[in-house]
Amino acid sequence: MKQLFFFLGMISLISCGGPKAFYDYDEKMDFEQCQNFSYYNNIKSGLSELDEERLVRSLSKSLMDEGYQESENSDFRINFYAEFYEEHNNNTIGVGVGSGGGVVRGGISGGIPIGRTKQFISLTIEFTNALNDELFWQAVVESKFNKELSPQKREEAFLDIAKKALENFPPEK
Repeated sequence: MKQLFFFLGMISLISCGGPKAFYDYDEKMDFEQCQNFSYYNNIKSGLSELDEERLVRSLSKSLMDEGYQESENSDFRINFYAEFYEEHNNNTIGVGVGSGGGVVRGGISGGIPIGRTKQFISLTIEFTNALNDELFWQAVVESKFNKELSPQKREEAFLDIAKKALENFPPEK
C-alpha cells in the first residue's frame, strides 16, 4: 500500500513540473551536417514582438552553447509559433446540508471553486533544411505561462522552454 501511495505521489509531482516536450524528426536526416542555423524572415509566431526577440535569443544561446553557429549561409532554418490556452481549476470545496429521519430523507450539496485558471503556452519549434526547405525536426513544448510576468521572468521562462525543446536535438539514433 505504501508503494502505491509513493507511486501516485511521484506521478502527481511529475505532472505539476516544468515544461514538457514532444519530439519528431526525419530518420533519414544526417544531423551531422547541421552546424549553422538561421531564422526565417517574417515569422508569424503568435507572440508579441518582444517575446519573439526573447525566444530567438534563448534558442540562439542554447544552440550556440551546444556548438552550433548562427550564420547567413546556414544549414538549417528555424521557424516557431505559439498558442496560448487556459485550463480551469476543477478543485472545489464541498458544502452539504442534509436531513433524515423517518422514511423521508433529503439533502443539498454544492461545490465552491478554489484556485484560479492556469495559463499555458504550447510552443512549436521547427527546423528545416536550408537547401530544400523540408522539415526534418520538430519539438512541441507545453508549459505554464503567466502573461503578466515581468520582462526578466519572461526571459527566464523562454530560456527554460528553449532548453527543454533542444534536449533532444540532435536526436540519438
